[in-house]
Amino acid sequence: MVFSKLLAQMESENTEISLPISFQNYAASVGSKAQTAPSISIDSYSKLPKELKASNTMALRLGSRKGCKQTRFSLIKTNNVKQFFFDDNALFSSLTPELYLPNVSIRSLFAFQLLPKVTETSVVNLALASGLLAEALNFEKDQNIIVPATGQSIFTFKFKPLLHNETVLEHIDGQVEIDAIFVAKRNGKEHLFVVEAKHGDKLDTLAKHKLLYPALSVLQKLPPSMPIVPVYLRSVKKENGIDFYIAECPAIVNRDDELYCLEQLNPSKVHALHLSNY
Repeated sequence: MVFSKLLAQMESENTEISLPISFQNYAASVGSKAQTAPSISIDSYSKLPKELKASNTMALRLGSRKGCKQTRFSLIKTNNVKQFFFDDNALFSSLTPELYLPNVSIRSLFAFQLLPKVTETSVVNLALASGLLAEALNFEKDQNIIVPATGQSIFTFKFKPLLHNETVLEHIDGQVEIDAIFVAKRNGKEHLFVVEAKHGDKLDTLAKHKLLYPALSVLQKLPPSMPIVPVYLRSVKKENGIDFYIAECPAIVNRDDELYCLEQLNPSKVHALHLSNY
C-alpha cells in the first residue's frame, strides 16, 4: 500500500503532520504506480484510501514548488479523520426542506427547466436567480441581481491543519477550483460569499479543504472590512424538484498574519429549502 512507509515513519517519529513532499517521487521510492489524483485529491470520505481511513489520517494537496511541477502533499494524523469532512447526515438529516416559492418571474427561471442535467454551476445559478440562496443566507432585500464568478486558477496561501499543533502548511502554486464567489450585503455590510456546491441524488460528505482552499485563495485580495463567508451547498434531485441544503460557516477576515485552521471549519448555521419543478 502506497502510504505504509510514510505512516510508519510518522509513527516512529511521533509526528502528526508529515513534511510536504512530491507524491510522484514518494510513490516511485516505494515502488508504487499509484496515480496522484485518486491518492491525494480527496473530496469525500468515501474516496479516502483505505489505509488512511484505518489510521485516521488525511491527505492534503499542497501545490508545487518553484522549478518543480510535481504535486506535493502532507499526511495529517488525528484521533478521528472524519473531522476533516462535512458529514451531510450529521448536518442535514434532521431537517425537512421547506417549500420555497420564488418571488421572481417565471420568465427569469424558464431556461433552468430546459436543462436535461443539472451541474454544480447551474445549481448555484438557480439558487441565486430564484432568490433561494438570498433567503437562506439572509441577504438584504431589493439588491441588484447577483451574478457569481466561477473558475479555477493557481493560488498560494498558508493554513494550520490542526488547532493544537503549531505546524503551518503552505499551499504553493496549486490549482484551486472555485464553484462560485459573489458579493452581497447583509446586516448593512458587504460580504464576499464563497460557495462549494455538490449535486447528486443523495446526501454524502465533502472534504473541508474543498471549501477552505477557495476562501483562502481570495482572502489576501480583500480589505479587512469585507468578511468572507464560506458556504457549503448540497443539492439533491427529487422527483418533484430539488432539495437545497445550505451550511454556512463563520466569516473569516483578512487580518495581518492570522492563520485559519482547517480542523475548525465548522458550520454555524444550516438550512434546508425545496424548489419544485426543477
